[in-house]
Amino acid sequence: MALAVTDPFIKLPPELRIQVLVSTRCKSSISRIIQASPVMLLQYLSHKKSILRQVLAAEFDAEMIQDAMAILSFPSHRGSGDSPRHKHLSELIRAHLRAWSNSQLPDPLKGKDDHMVGQLNKLHGRILLFVEDYITKATASFPPQEYLCLPQIQPPSTEGYLMFKGLKVTPRFSSANLTSSERKRFVKAFLVYDLLCKTSNVTHIPSKLRLRKVSNAEYEAVGCVHSYVCSLYGSMLAQCNDAYLPTALAPPSLQTQLFFPIPDALYFDANVYAPNIRLLSRDLGDDIGAGFSTLGLDRLTNFLRYDMAKPDERKALDKKLKDVWKFGAPSISSTWDMHFMLLLASKEKYKNGCESSLYNQLSLKPKEKLRYKIGQQRAWVFFDDSRFYPQESTERPTFPSERFLAEQPVKKTFINDWFDNLRNEKD
Repeated sequence: MALAVTDPFIKLPPELRIQVLVSTRCKSSISRIIQASPVMLLQYLSHKKSILRQVLAAEFDAEMIQDAMAILSFPSHRGSGDSPRHKHLSELIRAHLRAWSNSQLPDPLKGKDDHMVGQLNKLHGRILLFVEDYITKATASFPPQEYLCLPQIQPPSTEGYLMFKGLKVTPRFSSANLTSSERKRFVKAFLVYDLLCKTSNVTHIPSKLRLRKVSNAEYEAVGCVHSYVCSLYGSMLAQCNDAYLPTALAPPSLQTQLFFPIPDALYFDANVYAPNIRLLSRDLGDDIGAGFSTLGLDRLTNFLRYDMAKPDERKALDKKLKDVWKFGAPSISSTWDMHFMLLLASKEKYKNGCESSLYNQLSLKPKEKLRYKIGQQRAWVFFDDSRFYPQESTERPTFPSERFLAEQPVKKTFINDWFDNLRNEKD
């Protein structure tokens, strides 16, 4: 009772408490409020369904609802091995995608389907966790080091950490610090990317599908998500094998141990940590991260549930990833942007007025190669300004110029030599 007396919200009438919660338009902000205020917690629990619907309605525009529903109600591949069932599944998927392209999928926020609203909320929460992990890495002082870490997803936490083999390394960024437009850019890009993964089998794409027109900034945002997802597979493979946490990120109790540098001081390359997988199937291509990334967010989440603090679990995950690569047929025959063009249409100069200021300022191009990749790992398309990035210096710019990169000493590390060096150092 003493806590309730000091609760500033106790003096507000119930309708104003609800209005305060809804006005945040952000689930992370609501979580903070109800954790700090017992009165607001009781108010939230009493009107959870109504509050949740209003907050989700603010977080999702009409296109995002269609993307989310396309993901949540996507026809299942289970039990479709034989030819008749496979044909029937293809027909279901084509009909599903036509409904999506014509914006005909049901909006659960406008109906009474509380179960589907709950599913939408779970999908949104999972995406926000990835968004927060991505931003933590993208805005780090030295991103290639923090990209070695993985998000803490089990148990779920509103204030999680970036983890390295069970060690808490960096507090996770809170999406409550984003503007509404920034949060929508991130969530929309993750939704589109996950939908592309579900439609990676081009035989299921209907002919003459009506393509959704999107801006070039939205196209680039999906490319950034692809880069981030690839990096997570690199992080998993790194932690499963010989990689160690760089000294700069190590907890004080471990800084006296031997740590190894990362191969590149500017860019985290997921494929550096996958030599053994490449040797299993050289004919399948070289971009290991891109191959795994097409498996989608469901499979990615399942992989991230392994407890990396336990050597046995790391070994099990390593074996699982190798088995999936060898027998699970990850799609590497075509790139994410090829799938993009089957569902969406974009032109390089097309804008819709929702572009971020940083996108307009930087205008990075794929032909810039390393600079472009660094920009993707820095999440260059999403932010309204540079407020989350560390203070720049001449020696370490946030977005290095082509001239800066050209003047840096080139260090090419062949993958097998890299791991040989690690093993030799440990012997």
